[in-house]
Amino acid sequence: MRIDKITGFALQLFLLVSCAGGPVEGYVPQEEYDDLKQEYSQLKESSSATRDQFVQQAEAMDKILQDLARISGSTVVLRSDVEKGTARLTQVEQIENRLVDIKTKLDGLDNLTKQNATYRKVITSLRKVIEEKEQEIESLKGEIRRRDQTISEQNETITRQSGTISSQNETITSQQEKLRMAVAEQAQLLFQAGVDFENLGDGSPVVRRRRDKERVMDLTREMYEKSILYYTKAMETGYPEAQYRISAVQEKIAQLTESK
Repeated sequence: MRIDKITGFALQLFLLVSCAGGPVEGYVPQEEYDDLKQEYSQLKESSSATRDQFVQQAEAMDKILQDLARISGSTVVLRSDVEKGTARLTQVEQIENRLVDIKTKLDGLDNLTKQNATYRKVITSLRKVIEEKEQEIESLKGEIRRRDQTISEQNETITRQSGTISSQNETITSQQEKLRMAVAEQAQLLFQAGVDFENLGDGSPVVRRRRDKERVMDLTREMYEKSILYYTKAMETGYPEAQYRISAVQEKIAQLTESK
C-alpha cells in the first residue's frame, strides 16, 4: 500500500516538472511543489522503516522457530531416555531454560508486531505450542523424579540389608570363634583325661601275691584302655598330638601282657 502511494507521488512530481520544464513560477506554485516533495520524502523514509521492521520481525520469528525445532528434538531424546531409564533432571533443566528464553523472545516480538494481525495470530499459536511443551516436559520430569525416588529407596533398603548382613556375619564369625575355642578346650580336657588315666596305670602298686598281682594288672590294663579311649576322642576332636600317646600306651599294654 505504501509503495503504491509513493509511486503515485513520484508520478505527480514527474508530470509537474515535465509539463513546466521544472518548478517554474506561474505554472506550479513553489509551495505546492515543496509540500509534495516533502511528503514524497516522508513516504520513502516510512517505507524504508517498514521494510526494516518487517525484516527484523521475520528474522526474530525465524530464530524462535529454529529454537522450537531444537527443543522438539531434545524432547524426543528425553522421552526415549525416560523409557530406557537413563534420563537425568539436568536434561529437563536445559530444555526448561531454553523454553524460558523463547518466551522472552516472543515478548520482545510482541512489541514489534502490535499493528500486524497476522504476526499476532502466529505469536498466539506459538505460545500455545510452548505451553503444551511445558506440560509435556513437566510430565517427563515427574517420571524422572519418581524413578529417582524409587532408586533412592532401593539403595537405602540395600544399605540397610547390607548392614544387617554385615552384623549377622560378625555374629556368625564370633560364634564360630567361640565354637572353635570350645572344641579346642574340649579336646584339651579329653587329652588331659587320657594323661590322667595313663598316669593311674603307671602308678599301679607292686604286689607279690599272685592273686593280687593279677587283679592289679587287670586294673592297670583298664586304666590304659581308658587312657587310649580319651586320647582317641581328643584326636578326633582336633588334638593330633594324642596319636603319639595312643601308640605309647598301646606299647605299655603289650608289655603288661608279656609280663603276665
